[in-house]
Amino acid sequence: MRLAIALLTLLSLAAAGTLATPAVAAADSGYVLAMAQQPGQYSIDIDVDGGDSAWWDNPLWIAIGVVALVLLIVIIALAVRGGGTTVIKE
Repeated sequence: MRLAIALLTLLSLAAAGTLATPAVAAADSGYVLAMAQQPGQYSIDIDVDGGDSAWWDNPLWIAIGVVALVLLIVIIALAVRGGGTTVIKE
């Protein structure tokens, strides 16, 4: 059984290595292609917005608000419910 697991592991590592090779080759060819272009005039225009959006437009703050609201509801529900202890007298 150990031999079968070792062989399967070896085969999966070999397959992962062969599958990753074309991606690396494609990345290298793109780099070579970029280096082979003729120099010229390039215009790069980066327009960064001033961040005029409000805080409630951010999904992170919406998620934090939802979690806080759920926690508040749970705390209120537990406070209204009370301790829930039972006293048994003999």
